[in-house]
Amino acid sequence: AGFMLAHNCALVWGAETLRFGFSGATATQLAGSLAVEHKLFDIYGVNVEFTQSAGTTMIRALDSGSLQVAIVGGGQALSAYLKGVDVRIISGLVNIVPFQLWAKPEVSQLKDLKGKLIANTPPGTSLNLANQILLMRAGLDPLREVKLVAFGRLGLVSQALFTGVVDAALLSPPDTIEARKSGLRLLMDLATARIPCPFTSVVTTKAVLEKSPAALDRFLRGILHGIKLALTNPDMARKTLSRNMRLTNPEAVEEVYQSAVGAYERVPLVPKEAVETVVKLSAGPSNRNPFGVLDMTILERIDKEGFVRSLYSVK
Repeated sequence: AGFMLAHNCALVWGAETLRFGFSGATATQLAGSLAVEHKLFDIYGVNVEFTQSAGTTMIRALDSGSLQVAIVGGGQALSAYLKGVDVRIISGLVNIVPFQLWAKPEVSQLKDLKGKLIANTPPGTSLNLANQILLMRAGLDPLREVKLVAFGRLGLVSQALFTGVVDAALLSPPDTIEARKSGLRLLMDLATARIPCPFTSVVTTKAVLEKSPAALDRFLRGILHGIKLALTNPDMARKTLSRNMRLTNPEAVEEVYQSAVGAYERVPLVPKEAVETVVKLSAGPSNRNPFGVLDMTILERIDKEGFVRSLYSVK
């Protein structure tokens, strides 16, 4: 279960309150961290009760009503939706796969991964989804042609590669710095390939969308403002990343920052192609239309009103 942080946004008199969950400990969630730290939700007239917890926990919390909106993996949201949970993705944050594939030096190309050990994390996690996308792109059967070795948490994945336990792994900054310095080989930069994927999304439920559209509108304006700060105020963003990810090395902070802003868009609408990427990997039929998980109505209206354009016109 999550816990309430002490730096909740100050109460805005008469404003609706949203119970908001996110982990805040990854680079892709930088905009959400900036919005919380700099009280951007207050600016737009919505009270936010901030709870920190893991992604799978947040999907369950949304379903039970204990959370009303969350920043969480869009793949997790889609999986839950296909199983009958009435979640809705109302915005993206990162709509690509922000990982790089690193391998031992003797693995010189993707086809050399046949028979090799690749680090993985449990089903439902973002790295697990990214591995499935990678293997699909490489044309490798995850059951017969490679061996996926599951580790309980993301931090163990890089160490497994650095110590030679596995032959390859998907990494993100700052682990990519050590990979480079260790003489490992960069096989594929999935971030540069810009494969559509609902990697990090703003997720709510159908019930909250129907009951509190105005509060969600104000919430999304705070997120969009957070994206703006990430893109236009590097010093502020670097300080937030350094604090949240406990980074002290300036090189590491810079590489993480560049990775984050390289994946951001001013208006992060989730394209249907992102859902298609995940659906191709889905095991088993569902009687739900997968695109029903997307509801970009509020975000599209905010953009059409000129909010984002005016946001970036102010220095």
